[in-house]
Amino acid sequence: MKYAPSLPEHNDNVIREHPLKDFLSLLARLAALALLGYFLLGLLVDAVVDRMGPETEAALTRLVAVKVEGKPPAADAGRSARLQQLVDSLRPCARFTGPANVRLSDSAVPNAMVVPGGTMFVFSGLLDHVRSENGLAFVLAHELAHLSHRDHLRALGRGVVLYGLAALITGDGSALASVLAPVQQLGDAAYSQARESAADAMALQVLACRYGHAGGATEFFEALRARDADALPGSHYFASHPAMEARIDAIHAATRKAGLTSGAVLPLSLAK
Repeated sequence: MKYAPSLPEHNDNVIREHPLKDFLSLLARLAALALLGYFLLGLLVDAVVDRMGPETEAALTRLVAVKVEGKPPAADAGRSARLQQLVDSLRPCARFTGPANVRLSDSAVPNAMVVPGGTMFVFSGLLDHVRSENGLAFVLAHELAHLSHRDHLRALGRGVVLYGLAALITGDGSALASVLAPVQQLGDAAYSQARESAADAMALQVLACRYGHAGGATEFFEALRARDADALPGSHYFASHPAMEARIDAIHAATRKAGLTSGAVLPLSLAK
């Protein structure tokens, strides 16, 4: 019998598939596992925040509070005081007893936001997009709703979870976080939009409680509605807030469902 040399049919030391395919497959599995862990731990964060007692919330708020230095410029002192009075007048209807200290910030951005510690920043650009006290009150009630719902603590907890998972898996929190950012942003956008809608719903009730009707609830969103027309198609899926048209429709639907009326609004008076 004559010997005929040949290669073995199977060789465990030889990879027949391209190494890049194995790398991408491993990366996809790792990303899926990390995102699943992020989702589950995010639910745990929500459960902990929902069950947190007032004393624990106060202690945590002091721990993570954003320190605000200095006093507002003298030119804005009158408007800041009026904004604070308006927020304080909404407190009983919001049933919120925690800190809510208003700071007027010189910025053309039409927005308001709350940060850990109970500070509510109102950007001066927002005041150019509301015509009535009721319209401004709805925006401020929306921010009070975020404080009442502890949304700032939820966001903080989810941020810690994301970078903690990334650091645990890779040893470098920023590396994996940047890889997962697009998918994580998509998931967080849906979550954030749900929290925004919940804050709108509470703000509507606060507005009706404070003024006896829902007039002015959509004033701010109607002023910004034109901006959404210039947005890229599909961009709302990654946005932290619902589209203006969707928010307006949702508020009108909630107004009808609650049997609320829309009465005359009060003129906006913010002394400088």
